Amino acid sequence: MKLTRGLATGIALAAPAILLTMAASAVPVHPTAASPPACGKSLETWFAPEGDGFAGGASYVVEFSNTGKATCTVKGYPTVKLTENGKQVGLKATTGGPAPATVTLKRGQTAHVALTITDAGAICKPVPTNGLYVRPPGRTQASDFGLTAFGACRGKSTMGVDAINPGVGIPRFTFR
Repeated sequence: MKLTRGLATGIALAAPAILLTMAASAVPVHPTAASPPACGKSLETWFAPEGDGFAGGASYVVEFSNTGKATCTVKGYPTVKLTENGKQVGLKATTGGPAPATVTLKRGQTAHVALTITDAGAICKPVPTNGLYVRPPGRTQASDFGLTAFGACRGKSTMGVDAINPGVGIPRFTFR
């Protein structure tokens, strides 16, 4: 389609006016506040070895509390391994569930993950374990906890963990 000279000139003259009108009606952009920093060393890990047993395994809650003086964020999956005298046995926990979201923790607030451990005896000839290694996302330091309820399979993972979720996580418990 060919434009006539008059129509082309009219469009060229109208374009700046249309752009000015659009710019004037645009919603102003306000800078967003910077998000809090990652929790890093202010994240304390908690684990109670009394799990919620089921046929073939048990579920546990691992909690992470902001013990620092300022609000911070955490996102992702912790690294979880079964150990025997501090040495890893079997593969680390597999990850699953909804995609990780950033969790903001004010001073003293807690987040959690659900950890499921399958009875290794149902899958393999288990290797004994006596510990649980947990390293929160974004940290290089881990915590070690005593846990003797399960063995591990060499070359396999017998654990699954979800991404960090806000709040405390006591399975099937409701505050009244």
